[in-house]
Amino acid sequence: MNNNHTIHHYFFISALVTIFTLGCMWGAINLLMIGLEENFHSIDYSWVLAHGHAMVFGFVGLFIMGFSYRALPHFMNTTLWKPQLAVSTLPLMIFGILLQAYAHVIAPRQPYLLLGISAGIIQIIAVVIFALVIARTMQSATTRGSSAGLSIAALGWFLIAAILNPVIFWLFESPSTQEEFLFNVSSFNIPYRDIQTLGIAVMMILGVSLHILPHAYGFREPTKRWRNFLLWGVNGAILFGVISFTAGMTTGVHWWHAANGITYIILLVAAIGTPIQFRLFSKVQSGNSDRSLKFIRAAYIWFIVAMLLLAFGPYYMFGIYLPMTGGENPFSHAYFGAYRHALTVGFIMMMIVAVSSKIIPGFAGVDFRKTNSLWSVFILLNLGNTWRITSQILTDFYPEAFSFIGVSGFIELIALGLWGYEMIRNIKAGKHIRIN
Repeated sequence: MNNNHTIHHYFFISALVTIFTLGCMWGAINLLMIGLEENFHSIDYSWVLAHGHAMVFGFVGLFIMGFSYRALPHFMNTTLWKPQLAVSTLPLMIFGILLQAYAHVIAPRQPYLLLGISAGIIQIIAVVIFALVIARTMQSATTRGSSAGLSIAALGWFLIAAILNPVIFWLFESPSTQEEFLFNVSSFNIPYRDIQTLGIAVMMILGVSLHILPHAYGFREPTKRWRNFLLWGVNGAILFGVISFTAGMTTGVHWWHAANGITYIILLVAAIGTPIQFRLFSKVQSGNSDRSLKFIRAAYIWFIVAMLLLAFGPYYMFGIYLPMTGGENPFSHAYFGAYRHALTVGFIMMMIVAVSSKIIPGFAGVDFRKTNSLWSVFILLNLGNTWRITSQILTDFYPEAFSFIGVSGFIELIALGLWGYEMIRNIKAGKHIRIN
């Protein structure tokens, strides 16, 4: 396991295991139960927290770590600093995630709080080591490239998320009253998830895109002004969104929520403008086109869809949801969950599938012409995501839509199973090539 050229395999395989245990499998079961009960609050919220954390730190986090350890030194023409130290982050992350999931499940039975906080500290140590290894690796780089700033920003958000993780565990699992619990969740859940999804995942994806899309596919490199906008404008928007939402919920000053619209506009501009800057949908030379390109293009379409849903959210809540349902709370869990799913599955997961489908055969020396086209994965993943988002929003007005929502998770799970099988097959083929 000390081979720098295969270090990513162990992180990717661990991320796959996460998908079919605490991640997508548990999420699909939760969604099926929601559909059967016709209520988004029908399952224990601790289960939702455990599933969500496993997906972000266990699936996305492990993929980012594995990719960074293998690809970033390759991109920057250097070698990974202290590979053995890098490898130590994998068992730390796995143990921390499993321990935290167990703490969520047994809460409020003791020693849930001690276990949850301890799990968070273990993951902080893992992320600090990861950030240190990548930072020292980048210091020795002879080639930085235009993506370095976004990668560093993603590392910063990863550190912030890890440090806040035990605090969030305490805030969500330890309240003594229902009122305190609802206040904590409504005030801190959305900004924390924004740190995880927008700060860690979206920043890393944008950084990787700046390197891969021009170099591997021949797309146009975005202008320096646009790259600065992605680095400073989008990161600033995420930070402002986190602060303004938290301030609005904790102080009751609604002007903070109105100001949050600035974040939505900047993110929407980034989502629309980035593929335009790359000329992502222009024709590529036949030698540059491969199976991953369709996933990349679909991912950026989902990015636009997600940011449109986010920007349209306030109008939906006040102009459609409240008048049609006659409710008092101007917040639709179904709609916001649909936006979040468009971002996490549509953009983030689609890009993970795309990048892994590109780099695993490439680094393993496998001939791309002999790899699976992954069309079934592409169709099922997009179908499941569209099914989930549409049916989830419809549950606001038609309870019958709950009978359809539970199926979507298993459609996505089948797609990821096919992708996982292909990924393992390519890893084994690469080992066979190296042996011979």
